[in-house]
Amino acid sequence: MASAGFLWLFSIDILSKFDIDAKQPFNYEKFQTLCVQLFSADEVKENEWRVQEIFKLFDANADSVLVNEELFRCCKWIHMIMNPINILLVIDVQNDFVVGTFQKYGFKHGLEVVEPINRILKEGHWDDVIYVQDWHPENHISFFDNLAMRELDPKSEVTKETAKLFDTVVFLQPHLTQILLPKHCVQNTWGAELYNGLLILPSSKRLHKGQNPEKDIYSAFEKDEQSSIKLEKLLSAVERTFLYVCGLTYDLCVKETCLDGLQLGYPVAVIEDCCRSIKPNEKTTESYIENGALVAHSNRVLSLVNEQKHSLVMAHQAAKTANKH
Repeated sequence: MASAGFLWLFSIDILSKFDIDAKQPFNYEKFQTLCVQLFSADEVKENEWRVQEIFKLFDANADSVLVNEELFRCCKWIHMIMNPINILLVIDVQNDFVVGTFQKYGFKHGLEVVEPINRILKEGHWDDVIYVQDWHPENHISFFDNLAMRELDPKSEVTKETAKLFDTVVFLQPHLTQILLPKHCVQNTWGAELYNGLLILPSSKRLHKGQNPEKDIYSAFEKDEQSSIKLEKLLSAVERTFLYVCGLTYDLCVKETCLDGLQLGYPVAVIEDCCRSIKPNEKTTESYIENGALVAHSNRVLSLVNEQKHSLVMAHQAAKTANKH
């Protein structure tokens, strides 16, 4: 536990950047004024309920004034917002999703993400970039060609005799509901490689998902056999890590990665023009927003990571996380 003197000096230093006298009571009005400087007047006006909720998160005794430990936690949050670790996750921009197997079955838009993703890779000041790849074994449970390898639950409405590509079946062991997909992204094959037109930054990292033959995983936050999350091992401290997610597809793997990231406490933004959906649906975007993600165009994202601008939506998620630590 830091000393009272340190907490006080830290708070004075942070608030002085916004011309706020820490010796005066720090109430909601001052907090709102600070937020206008930290974000913008328009964003605060549009999201005032978020500003109110953030203040309440720090106001532990609900007396409408932040003092001592409350003020320190608030200032620590401000410091985190001003000094984020910005990490870009590029999801499944692989040959089979861009120009291979899935293009043959009607998914024609994968190639459209390459140019905008390359732009944010070139122009963004990223602290780290992680390329996530589907990396399935030949006997993966999701492959239609492997249907004969496992028994179906007698209650499965679709039987082995009637099953077609993209049907949903229920397996007996392991007991799970599964969409039957064409064979794709098999380990160490051309289809699993990152698309050769995608810019690969030399200092970036790779993460493989979907290697368990008995489980289909959509999220990059996949647990390994020891129930630890491999992606979390590649990320920095959750309190300062801001995740920006793009790739394929907006309504499946990108979505599940974002929702898991939010659940784990990360502020998350999905870069909408750097994604494409299998089946475009407004409910997908609603799901992102309802769960606390920022849905933003790449221009907005570049302003956040390059120009020291800040998102109140992401800051709200960060406040929830900071309040738990």
